[in-house]
Amino acid sequence: MSVFRHAGKIWMYMLVLGVFSLMVAPMLMLDSPWLRVPLNLALLAGIALLAYNDGGYRGHKEVSRACYHPVRGALPAALAALPFFVAAVALAVLTTPYEYALQGLPTWLTAYLRREDIGGALQYYGHVQGAGAVDYLRIAVRLVMMPAAYIIGGFGDQASLLLDRLSPLLVLFIPGAYAVGYLRGPAIHKLATKRSAEAKRLHQKKVARKKRRERQARAGKGPERLI
Repeated sequence: MSVFRHAGKIWMYMLVLGVFSLMVAPMLMLDSPWLRVPLNLALLAGIALLAYNDGGYRGHKEVSRACYHPVRGALPAALAALPFFVAAVALAVLTTPYEYALQGLPTWLTAYLRREDIGGALQYYGHVQGAGAVDYLRIAVRLVMMPAAYIIGGFGDQASLLLDRLSPLLVLFIPGAYAVGYLRGPAIHKLATKRSAEAKRLHQKKVARKKRRERQARAGKGPERLI
């Protein structure tokens, strides 16, 4: 059950990232790349750091309890990423270059719609294409990789196609940060143990100095002379 609990935490990080990105979307979609890219990178790095620290803390604790194993960190990350990864792979396979439908023909062209030679071509410009399965799939995938979409350049023609192709890799960013943090567990535990031993040693030296000063003070204070 702990595997599913930790997978749920990673999933929560991914959803929080997506929901927060939607809430502050106007601020993240700045026209200037000098402002947009660092801002979105900071948001993405912040959530990734939380996942990394969470994985590292768990790895450190499990090393101290002698139950550490790399698979215990990789499995929750894989379970959390699996539904989004499958959806992203499907999107990458099914996506096609964007096509725009030109709508709103001028009124003076309405009469030409009945002509056999050009009516069919004009009707193409008035064709309205509704959202399909791929569009809904794209929305679900973009939700957990929103800052990456803003970094690449929003939802333009070429940028959107590139995002669809890269989405299987981008959805692994947060789960991957957790897994890497867990793998750092032994190193974190070693560093924590070293710092704890150093703090204990300094405390013992401080106590020893205090006792030595107290002994010196008692030794220097002789019996009072009677005059």
